[in-house]
Amino acid sequence: MGVYITNDPTKCVGCNRCIKNCPIDEANISQSVDGKIFVRMDNEKCIVCGSCLTACKHDSRLFIDDTERFFADLYNGMDISLMVAPAMKTNFNEWGRILAWLRSCGVKKVYDVSFGADICTWAHIRYLQQHPGRKMITQPCPAIVSYIVKHQTQLITRLSPVHSPMLCAAIYMRQEEGGDSRIAALSPCVAKAAEFAETNGIVSYNVTFAGLQRYMDLHGVSLPEEERGFDHHEGGLGFLFPVPGGLKDNVEHYLGRAVRIDKAEGQTSVYKALAEYAQEEESNLPDIFDVLNCAEGCIAGTGCGAEQRSPFAKRASLDAGWRKATDSGGREHLDELYAEFDEKLQWRHFLRRYTAKPVPSIGVSADGIEDAFRALGKFDEVSRRFDCGACGSDTCKEMAVKIAKRINTPQSCIEKAHKDISREHKKLMDIQMQSANNLNTILEDIARIKSVAEGIASNMDSITQSINDFERMTNDIKRIASQINIISLNASIEAARAGKAGRAFAVVAEEIGNLANNSKRSVQNSAVVSAKATTAIALITEMVSQISQEVNESFTEVEPLMRFRQMLQSEKTGADMDAAKQEETPGLLSNE
Repeated sequence: MGVYITNDPTKCVGCNRCIKNCPIDEANISQSVDGKIFVRMDNEKCIVCGSCLTACKHDSRLFIDDTERFFADLYNGMDISLMVAPAMKTNFNEWGRILAWLRSCGVKKVYDVSFGADICTWAHIRYLQQHPGRKMITQPCPAIVSYIVKHQTQLITRLSPVHSPMLCAAIYMRQEEGGDSRIAALSPCVAKAAEFAETNGIVSYNVTFAGLQRYMDLHGVSLPEEERGFDHHEGGLGFLFPVPGGLKDNVEHYLGRAVRIDKAEGQTSVYKALAEYAQEEESNLPDIFDVLNCAEGCIAGTGCGAEQRSPFAKRASLDAGWRKATDSGGREHLDELYAEFDEKLQWRHFLRRYTAKPVPSIGVSADGIEDAFRALGKFDEVSRRFDCGACGSDTCKEMAVKIAKRINTPQSCIEKAHKDISREHKKLMDIQMQSANNLNTILEDIARIKSVAEGIASNMDSITQSINDFERMTNDIKRIASQINIISLNASIEAARAGKAGRAFAVVAEEIGNLANNSKRSVQNSAVVSAKATTAIALITEMVSQISQEVNESFTEVEPLMRFRQMLQSEKTGADMDAAKQEETPGLLSNE
């Protein structure tokens, strides 16, 4: 099969919505590159169910259809006829004007697939009549077929051999029109392109409703006022096929409850039901299992795009058609229609064969699963059953299996992420507390420096005062020395007058004079030293004053850090208490 859905990893945010909604476990692969999580597709395993298209909210998933190629070929003169899915009437209010515009673009003929649905129902009835007791799964939905031929190959023999309504319509068109005219399908389904590729190219283009609307918007198409219909006569109840149980309603309207028909629809349940169907006992199986990929059926298919009408409005239009068909002799009309089919058609011409294309599943061992649980940080049964589903898997066991298969990454686990963040937060808190403790040591050292600086400043004041006292004392000594020097001079004079009698006294007077001069010189030297000491002390005092000022400013600046330390201590105490609670109740998230 080709590629019909693509993904843009640059737009993926790793939200896991695509994984959660995809019915195929191995079709999406979650990866972590440089800390960024994104999901890529495995197109080999994809069944084109389109669940990721509706799940993705970031435009990472895109579908591919043939709209541009269809219009390019049409404008180049290619002979193309168009078949239109009955859901066209429920999705476009002005569908008749759109058909008129398409005819003006060069479309040759236009057929309603409802007519193909009538052929599909007729062929099913004739096949059941020829093969009584045959248990089968209807297959109007190519995603269902893709799922079975890839992932449930044992159900291939159960698949109804009757073509889908679109292919029945296309085969009818080939028989009626003949020639080399190409057939384009205006469909509500992205996966129809896969069906067309698998059925020998009977249909050449899959133009989705969303693709058509996008093309008209892009090219500013102005629709004509006229409306146009289809190039064949009115059908039966085939218009009911787009809704869940549409084939069931058609068959039961014709056969009553002669056969048991069960139904299932929607990606969240139909594939699970098919897996259970594969394991069920034959006696419990319905005659027909009517299944659809989309929960609302084809009226809200994967190729419908933005809703133009509400689901209630869509169903109201179908109900009106139902009432009209049944009130006007619906059974008689079907009898006439089927009689016409019996006369003009061969029901065997509307059968197909299926080829199994099994996709091997990735093997995984019990040890691999155990390693995955350890990578998730899940070591006990409680944490291994957390089952929040945020990773895209319903259970932690399923997530562990995917990790073991290397199609998911532990980084996608929200519980692991929470635990990792909690551990990193605790480490950061411990580092901050260590830093705060170091800060406290620094603050204590600063406090001691401040105390020593204040002591030095106080001692410098005492020393300065002592030097001042010393200067006063030396001044007194200087004055005394001057007085003694005068006394010595006077004594020398008196000794000279006394002659020999005063000679001894003269010696004493000389020594007293020498003592006075020596004292004077000493005092002068002390004054020089005292001046230098005073200058040095003044410098020291200034430096100590500056140190004290800077220490005080440091205290002012670190005061908020002290408060921050107290806050950290409080938070750490709270975190330790939360950790203790988590140890008591493992697997539960804290309230952080």
